[in-house]
Amino acid sequence: MGFDDHIADVFSAFGPIQLRRMFSGYGLFRDGLMFGLVIDDVLFLKADARNVGDFLELGLAPFTYARKGRMVHLSYYQAPDAVMDDSAKAAEWAQSAFEAALREASSKAKKAKRTATSMKQTTKAAKSANATATPSRLIDARLKELADWRGQTLARVRALIREADPDVVEDVKWRKPSNAMRGVPVWEHAGLICTGETYKAVVKLTFAKGASLKDPAGLFNSSLEGSTRRAIDIREGDKINEKALVALIRAAVALNTASIKRSGQSLTSRKKPKSA
Repeated sequence: MGFDDHIADVFSAFGPIQLRRMFSGYGLFRDGLMFGLVIDDVLFLKADARNVGDFLELGLAPFTYARKGRMVHLSYYQAPDAVMDDSAKAAEWAQSAFEAALREASSKAKKAKRTATSMKQTTKAAKSANATATPSRLIDARLKELADWRGQTLARVRALIREADPDVVEDVKWRKPSNAMRGVPVWEHAGLICTGETYKAVVKLTFAKGASLKDPAGLFNSSLEGSTRRAIDIREGDKINEKALVALIRAAVALNTASIKRSGQSLTSRKKPKSA
């Protein structure tokens, strides 16, 4: 009879158990919960704060192994010798270990539930706050959240856009769960001027009618193939040509305004700037 068969026989009074190979030995399972370990023909049983005293009283040591230069202790303690010779004792200690495994599983489930509930509450609160916040405040919050070079860059670009066009309208569009309802900052005057997107490596300004704008300073360096849009990718450490960017913003506003006049629409019917 092999040692694994012997272990199954030892715990026959406890009930049906399953042995699954792990580490250099076996895990002992009942109803999907692991309550014991067999390593190098040594039996270890699950322990927690409620039953660990039974092991310590007998001077039994926990299962340990080396990992990355340090010793790791698991919550499994060596079983007393009596377990291997007495099926009644084996059932008693196995039940105690199984109950410890049940308590751990219950604790993890409750923690996972609390975490999920907390995340739902946070998301709900964020959605509620966002629903009542003005676009300018949403952009303020986004800049604060970024808290790195991207936030600083987008904040400076925003200031330049406002400098170029004091009547610019700020908005936040395309808010959806996939971007945590943050959306994308956009700037408008008689139509869309540009968007301000943030990625890991770049801050991207996409001009809605960039292909129709003169760009003598060569600011556009992305989305150059399309017939409508053009973009400026700003990477960490890049120096912004502020004078050229201000001129480009003003040119975009002038283009939008001219388009509105040609279509016969009233400029006063367009959206007014929203207060911060």
